[in-house]
Amino acid sequence: MKKHRGLLMTMMALILSSSLVYGSCGSIFGKKADETFTYASGTLRNVMRISDDGIEKSWLSVSTDGQKLLYCEQASDFNPDNNTKYNSSRIIYLRNAMVFAKTPLIESYNYAPSWYENGNNFVYITRNQNGTTQLVKSSTSGGKTFVTRNPIGSGAGDNNPSVRNDIIVCDVFINGNRQIVTLRDNGSELTVLGIGRQPSWHPTENKLVFVRDGGIWEMDIETTQVTQLHSISPAEANIGVWCGRPSYTRDGKFIVFVKNIRLGNTNWQHLYAMDAEGNSLTELTGGKVDIWSPACGAGNEIFFISNAGNKTEIWSALLVME
Repeated sequence: MKKHRGLLMTMMALILSSSLVYGSCGSIFGKKADETFTYASGTLRNVMRISDDGIEKSWLSVSTDGQKLLYCEQASDFNPDNNTKYNSSRIIYLRNAMVFAKTPLIESYNYAPSWYENGNNFVYITRNQNGTTQLVKSSTSGGKTFVTRNPIGSGAGDNNPSVRNDIIVCDVFINGNRQIVTLRDNGSELTVLGIGRQPSWHPTENKLVFVRDGGIWEMDIETTQVTQLHSISPAEANIGVWCGRPSYTRDGKFIVFVKNIRLGNTNWQHLYAMDAEGNSLTELTGGKVDIWSPACGAGNEIFFISNAGNKTEIWSALLVME
């Protein structure tokens, strides 16, 4: 087992300038967030907000070259058939990751988009009217191809796809557990790898990082050997601490993830990073604010969503670690 060296970072609480403070609205976490989050200039630089429409967002994905974004927009829509409002989850496309000019791509209830390396195709999950899920392949120019016609696991359990070299890894619900599986993007060669969730491919090597028992693990696909990189202690687990959404930086040197930590009497979700061996654990953000859905772009850029100021907006920052 590899053990991380828990390095407590000296947080330089830089309050974001007034241009980064906004009005209030509800967050998807149902908590009132502070107007700002804190970060250390030694590890995050060029922190900036990209979006400003106040609509709830999730499932952020950045193309390999760091130039394009996909994300999901949880909007409240109107159904004229029965004169009611309903919550949808549509996939939105930003052709320029740094400019908020959005193009809706996929309507209805769809989520979890993941880019192919070519920056044009992507896979996502669609939830059908009967509650079951399917994997779908699409592109920024339109059209769709069903990767799976039926759920891989139980009902609506298929989730969190990540694609590389036309191989999709995702987690599904099998025999009472979240299981990680791989399959080709034509639906063939389904392989169950073991218990875990939220898998994400290494950018160049045949391995992936994922969540198990609330901590961060890595799997070598060739041998299916798993290594724990960051664990959650029993004391942390007792107060609801957990990790999520791990992914490698594009050079494969670091792993970025979120950790649900306790501040006062409330848990808040923040950005963390460590090296690919599980060492040099660093808290990147702090404060009574939630941060979620981190996605690593080119040149160690990180895109993420935060409810700072009670508006769920997309942010970017440059990760600087040695």
